[in-house]
Amino acid sequence: MAVFAMIGVFGTAALVARDDGGSGEEGGEQQPTRVGVTSPQTKTVEEAISAVGTLRPIRSVEIVPESGGRVTQVPVESGAAVAEGDLLIQLDDRAARAALAEAEATLAETEQEYRRFQQLEDSNAAAEAQLEEARGAFRRAEAAIMMARADLEDRSVTAPFAGTLGVIDTEPGAVLNGSDPVTRLSDLTAVEVSVTLPERYFQRVEAGQRVEITLPAYPDTRFEGAVTFRAPEIDLGTRSFEIRAEIANDDGRLVGGMFANSRLVLDTYEGLAIPDDAIISEGLTTYVYTVADGTASRRDIVTGSSLGPLTEVREGLDGDMQVVVSGWDQLRDGAPVEVEDDVATEALQ
Repeated sequence: MAVFAMIGVFGTAALVARDDGGSGEEGGEQQPTRVGVTSPQTKTVEEAISAVGTLRPIRSVEIVPESGGRVTQVPVESGAAVAEGDLLIQLDDRAARAALAEAEATLAETEQEYRRFQQLEDSNAAAEAQLEEARGAFRRAEAAIMMARADLEDRSVTAPFAGTLGVIDTEPGAVLNGSDPVTRLSDLTAVEVSVTLPERYFQRVEAGQRVEITLPAYPDTRFEGAVTFRAPEIDLGTRSFEIRAEIANDDGRLVGGMFANSRLVLDTYEGLAIPDDAIISEGLTTYVYTVADGTASRRDIVTGSSLGPLTEVREGLDGDMQVVVSGWDQLRDGAPVEVEDDVATEALQ
């Protein structure tokens, strides 16, 4: 009760003071709130989706000899850069050379015999059966020499393309069985990143779209590439699909196995943006205050992409509106305002 009595006394005193002093605002008129404003500006907006993936060389193969044998030479070292055609492993080729020499001799003999029967046929001195037999022997000798040459070539294991070698898992004197991988060759002039995306983006991805990646190994560097592949169908188990992008690697900093944070740009367009400081969020509602004719108006908005200190506004604002950036915490819809100097222009430059 004492509390109420005191309130009553002070309330009466306040009324008397207002009536006697006459110093209050006549009619209870609200003082304008001072606010800073800016206008939305047009910015280039990138609609993008992020995903994680792993880098791998643009080309990478295991080097496996076509045939077995004893290793006689390993003229390269693990990790070496090699050109296409460089010798990597040499196998003992003595038997292959001997087989080739024998095949060459047989070819010479059968060819001579075949030519002789051709001449006899021209003079009607050779039977057709003899000529066909000689022709068949000559053709078989030609095939045998091709096989002998191929077997000799297989004794020399060469690089199928330019690249960088992995660990060489053999040495002179070792015997290979023809199915043992001896090293891996990787082309690192470019790398590929593979990521999976949700099904809803399937129709929005196509070859040529820009991809950016960042790596824990180079946190301050952004590498750019382009989509080269989109899976032709959705994975039924995950409801997602794979895409691959190629990233140039001219300086050789990127290697297979690196973890990559990928950003795929789905679309680029011009949109309106305002400073983050102008945006008010309450629960599921996002709004701003705009100013027109000295009066603040609350406007619900739909935001989009983050643009550093700015945020894209997709719905709710026009480019010629004045948006409150500072002082909005004292406002309500319809409140009078006094506009200060434009304090947010620099943030949008």
